[in-house]
Amino acid sequence: MKSTATLLFLLMTPVSFGQYSRGVNLAGAEFGENNLPGTLGHDYTFNSETTYRYFGAKNLNLIRLMLRWERLQPSLRGPLDVNYLGGVKNNIAWAKAHGDKVILDIHNYGRYKLTENGVLNTYTLDNVYGGVVKVAGADLADLWIRLSNEFRDEATVLAYDLMNEPHDMANASWKTISQAALMAIRTNGDRKLIMVPGDAWSSAERWPIVHGPTSWINDPENNFAYEAHQYFDRDNSGTYALTYEQELALNPNLAVVGPKRVINFVNWLKANNVRGYLGEYGIPDTDARWFTVLDNFLLALDSAGLDGSYWAAGEWWGAYPLSVQPQNNFTTDRPQLGVLSGHLAPGLFTTVSAASSSGFAFAPDSLVTGYGAGLAFESAAASGLPLPTSLGGVQVELTDAAGTQTLAPLVYVSPSQVNYLVPANVAPGKLDVALRNGGNVVSRGTLELDKVAPALFSANSDGRGIAAAQVVRVKPDGTQTYEQVAQFDAVLGRYVAAPIDFGASTDRLFLLLYGTGFRNAVRASLQVGTATLPLSYAGKQPEFSGLDQLNAELPRGLAAAGEVVVKFQADGKPANQVTLTFR
Repeated sequence: MKSTATLLFLLMTPVSFGQYSRGVNLAGAEFGENNLPGTLGHDYTFNSETTYRYFGAKNLNLIRLMLRWERLQPSLRGPLDVNYLGGVKNNIAWAKAHGDKVILDIHNYGRYKLTENGVLNTYTLDNVYGGVVKVAGADLADLWIRLSNEFRDEATVLAYDLMNEPHDMANASWKTISQAALMAIRTNGDRKLIMVPGDAWSSAERWPIVHGPTSWINDPENNFAYEAHQYFDRDNSGTYALTYEQELALNPNLAVVGPKRVINFVNWLKANNVRGYLGEYGIPDTDARWFTVLDNFLLALDSAGLDGSYWAAGEWWGAYPLSVQPQNNFTTDRPQLGVLSGHLAPGLFTTVSAASSSGFAFAPDSLVTGYGAGLAFESAAASGLPLPTSLGGVQVELTDAAGTQTLAPLVYVSPSQVNYLVPANVAPGKLDVALRNGGNVVSRGTLELDKVAPALFSANSDGRGIAAAQVVRVKPDGTQTYEQVAQFDAVLGRYVAAPIDFGASTDRLFLLLYGTGFRNAVRASLQVGTATLPLSYAGKQPEFSGLDQLNAELPRGLAAAGEVVVKFQADGKPANQVTLTFR
């Protein structure tokens, strides 16, 4: 049973994404600081290749990789641990494969922990304990010489981050320690970019107060950047212990707190004619008003031309409210990602599924959406089939590993968004994407193809909430009527559920779901609420290129179930989850 509805509006509706951003902090290898060295997989983790693939595809590919000094170098001045170093190298290889650049960060706060008589004690660099310096700045320099020996010729390692958030250094001078560590790297013949964090938690707001008016680093290669961190809660901690409403009561200008705090760091950089980097910033997803705070902060970074990495990502974060690690087995983007995607570096073209508005891998003969800046001079939509490969002067050119170029059929183009069809004859793998306007390349990106990459459309075109679906009611005499599962609420300005009513006991109800990326699947499964539904059809929707369809009869056991989650898998790969509501 195939619907006569084309659902074209779902494929052509512009979505509010943006065009500028940078990267993420990737956590996991530094976890378990109170259990050292700890056990891999229990106390700490190295993230999988899929995470590198995901953020590379999102163009959030400036990866600050956090490492625990005590695991990397279990004995001061001793060799690097082979197994831990192997995990780091695996991560760097995955980053390289997916277009990421890595900043190696020693995530130790200016400290090192020693186990003495069975007790784990924390010692601050260059401080005296019982008449003895337990951990010296020279020990940090030794660590960086050893890391330099491993990575100075590895282009994927973009930079060395000397130490995360040194603070409360007592009688030690972080300026002296950081200069010495930098010079150790340079004396080793390493010219790589070096990130120099500030004392006092690297606060951007307090930077001039903590460090004085002048730059302190003297680098013979002049290839360093001062690194600051900035959060937006009352105490700058990033814990966000108060609600947005409570924070707003304390600071009526909360929406613009980011630019106000970071300007001190920006002005200091300009006064000293030195480079800067925002190594950490983040917001919770607990209140949508925080998204405006982040957006205004990123506008300030855009204006200043500063690189930055969002805090945080990583597969062990779970429900951590600041995390941008995708959920539901990489099928659902975290909500902060929409803001981050609005500030990608100029000239980048980022592709997501046209159905789910997320994803990092797609399938041949599927519908996708690309975002960028200056993509087209005006909006235009395809007027019919077959889809054109040039629309409003725009072309999307795909190049595979063998150098074969293919033009993608186009659905819709605008200055910030292009909806297109991945050609059916393009083989799975990594492709380069060049978007041309009037024959000139105006934006570039990558596209990763798998054979199957299922995604479901939603009524509100964001891949979440109410499914873009229909119910076919079949009467005993064979009469069929099509009923929508969503209705537009003019007050809310979005689609809301139109509850499914089973009606007369003699009626049979069939669900029609729409998606893309699963027509090549060998096997598929559908679960609605707690019910697993046999599929009568899973494949192409016949009226529109790239559109796929699922058909299944709804069991009466779903009556009065209320809102339920729809879970679909194709060849074992899950699609984004959507919902249906039953009366």
